[in-house]
Amino acid sequence: MSTRPEELQNWSLWDFDEKPNFKFTTGNPTYGFGGGTVFSQQMEQNNQTGYWGMTEDGQMNLFNDATLTISGGNEMEGGECVNIVGANGSVSITAMNNGDIKIKGTNIIIDADENINIMSKKNVTISGKSSIFFDTPNLATNALTGNLAPRDVTFGGLVFRGTKVGGNAISDAFTGGKLDSIADNLKKELPSIKDKMSDIAGDINTDALQSGLQDASSSLQDALSNFGGFG
Repeated sequence: MSTRPEELQNWSLWDFDEKPNFKFTTGNPTYGFGGGTVFSQQMEQNNQTGYWGMTEDGQMNLFNDATLTISGGNEMEGGECVNIVGANGSVSITAMNNGDIKIKGTNIIIDADENINIMSKKNVTISGKSSIFFDTPNLATNALTGNLAPRDVTFGGLVFRGTKVGGNAISDAFTGGKLDSIADNLKKELPSIKDKMSDIAGDINTDALQSGLQDASSSLQDALSNFGGFG
């Protein structure tokens, strides 16, 4: 950290008060992480420290070694009790290390002027004890497996609809999702797909297959327009 030259250190503005467990400082001209200290309060007890201060760059900092509680509205019966506002920028809430972020209330409302993005490096679980309702003109998925993955809207699903070919066999031979993004993989798997098709050929209802092919050729485009990944 750099040091302010002594000729620029105006100690005439400096004032402080110090007690055994409390220190108050204003106008300290020495450099800190945000320049000189405009004011600071530092409290210490039982090896625990709390700090509240402002630096010359305009930052207001509040630190505490143990739990920090912000509570408002103890005498209110409703309305806004605590407001956290970012006037011209973002608001960030971060739980470091092993901590969780918990939001709890009778009702929780998330209101975005544009987009809401929920991302997880593992799983996302949404649980509704009564129901889950999606109110949208367009609902799409790129799922390749699972009970929500598209079935009869895929080419394989349309072709084999009404036949005795099992869902697993269709899933192995025809993969749902963005077809253009897996075209190379399909080319690599083509020999094994042919083998699988030969293995299940004996169980195919040829009349139903012929009808399915005719339906697929006429309705495939409409089906793909409703399938995630095809605009």
